[in-house]
Amino acid sequence: MKPTITIEKKVHLGYKEYETAIRCGLPIPQVFDEYHYFYSSDKGKISLVHFVGDFYPEAPWEIYSLKGNLFEYVERYETKELAEQRIDELL
Repeated sequence: MKPTITIEKKVHLGYKEYETAIRCGLPIPQVFDEYHYFYSSDKGKISLVHFVGDFYPEAPWEIYSLKGNLFEYVERYETKELAEQRIDELL
């Protein structure tokens, strides 16, 4: 039987900082999309973020293993769908 994967969606802290800076009149570039996703199962936990603008334009979706040592460093993907396929394989 396939493990159950839960998904948690939060406003990305980097996006919150960007919004605060803009409200204060600081012209900084936006790096992260608004949401940060966390995928969890009994095997571990994976973070998924989306970079915007000129940050990683060829592969703006990044996954990172937060728990379970599922892979090393980060992996980047062209689309959210491809990243979620990989997350599904890992969890």
